[in-house]
Amino acid sequence: MKLTDLGEKEIIRRLSEFLNIGDDAAYIRINDKYLVLTTDMIYAETHILPLMSPEQIGKFIVTVNFSDLAAMGAEPLAFLLAYGGPDEDFENFQRIIKSAKNQCKRYDAEYVGGDTKYAKELTLAGTAAGFAKRPVLRSGAKPGDVLAVTGTLGGAALATDIILKKLTCDKEIIKKALEPEPKIREGIFLGSYASAMTDISDSLSLSIYDIADQSDVGVRLDINRIPLEKTAIKLSEDMNLNLIDYAMYGGGDYELLFTASEDNFKIIKKKINATKIGNITEEKDIIGIDGEREFIIKRKGYEHFKKDFIVK
Repeated sequence: MKLTDLGEKEIIRRLSEFLNIGDDAAYIRINDKYLVLTTDMIYAETHILPLMSPEQIGKFIVTVNFSDLAAMGAEPLAFLLAYGGPDEDFENFQRIIKSAKNQCKRYDAEYVGGDTKYAKELTLAGTAAGFAKRPVLRSGAKPGDVLAVTGTLGGAALATDIILKKLTCDKEIIKKALEPEPKIREGIFLGSYASAMTDISDSLSLSIYDIADQSDVGVRLDINRIPLEKTAIKLSEDMNLNLIDYAMYGGGDYELLFTASEDNFKIIKKKINATKIGNITEEKDIIGIDGEREFIIKRKGYEHFKKDFIVK
């Protein structure tokens, strides 16, 4: 059996039978705090879009790692970068590294070093460390909890599709795919109130299943409550595209999906941009509600080692 017969999610599930994995990051208790550690990789063929500049690539590798810290409620501390790539102008190489350092600085973290190696395709592997008072896991959702998301969804996946089809549109939409930001401030705040959390990098659908599977619960999701990227709404209408599909099954938004008690969600709403999109249930089904219609939500999104995971 090959890895592509399983897909990334099933690979992780099987490894979790003998490894303590399954959350956005790992953690170690040190006195009264938790050291949160993560590593994430981007590869030219699967992650780096054709329009990405060296600056955007450097920023992106930090973002994907810091987003994992945010999903655990952790504040970034340090970042290391392992760079693999073909022969390249030193100027372009330096632009990537400087941009990664600047993105670390933006979130008060230190760029502390890394490694460089020759590789046939550009491959960047980041490692990030941070501290959390209480790491928020995917396994803490309880029946009766609110299911909610930060920000808006759909813009990044729509922008990615437009880039890959070589279409033209508003630059602000394109930036949703080329320059996502980790939700660090929101993640740290939610660390005190959320019962479960993960980032929405691979899709809303997969993230919902991640929390439901780890928490052994079900979900009822109100499709009409999903907050859509405003500038993408008109564009999708003009292009005769269904933005809900991009929001549900597309990746790249790097927002946070979380659960919280009704009382805690009232507090959360006063401090950050968050939208209730459903509830956690005892029944294990993952149900979508669209008006009077109910349906099983597909387990679908961006997943490595699936046959269709390449972006270009």
